[in-house]
Amino acid sequence: MSEAEAPLAHAASPPPLRLIIPLVAVAGALGALARVGLGELVPEQAMKFPWTTLAVNASGSLVLGLVVGMASVRPNTPRWLVPTLGTGFLSAYTTFSTVIIGVMPSFPGGAFDELTGLTYLSPGTAEMAAYLVISVLGCTAAAAAGIVMGRSILGGTAE
Repeated sequence: MSEAEAPLAHAASPPPLRLIIPLVAVAGALGALARVGLGELVPEQAMKFPWTTLAVNASGSLVLGLVVGMASVRPNTPRWLVPTLGTGFLSAYTTFSTVIIGVMPSFPGGAFDELTGLTYLSPGTAEMAAYLVISVLGCTAAAAAGIVMGRSILGGTAE
């Protein structure tokens, strides 16, 4: 057996779903509570731009990249860790649906007009279109940076 095959031969079998599902559920609840807590700490209702949602999504994307990057270069990472933190905590913490709810009232004449007063001071269509692009590209860049940082922290190299 070659050295490259050795970690795969000794890798632990995946944990059973009866362990993963409760871990993901509890982590998801904690991620949602963290998101709500930040929303209460820095409310967006008086903002013209949803800075809190952008910060939450960018930080969550960065941390997800770190977790994936670190796990990719550490073969002994517990098999429950990435689903618990990624699918559980970070998917509940990050809120792309909130980005859409924030963007839709800026497009006039739609079914979302009544959301304008519920979200924040309504910016123009151009600002919200820019926000949508910044969210998608910025969070993708944050995740990519996290992967690179995670791999480098544990001594991995880019392939």
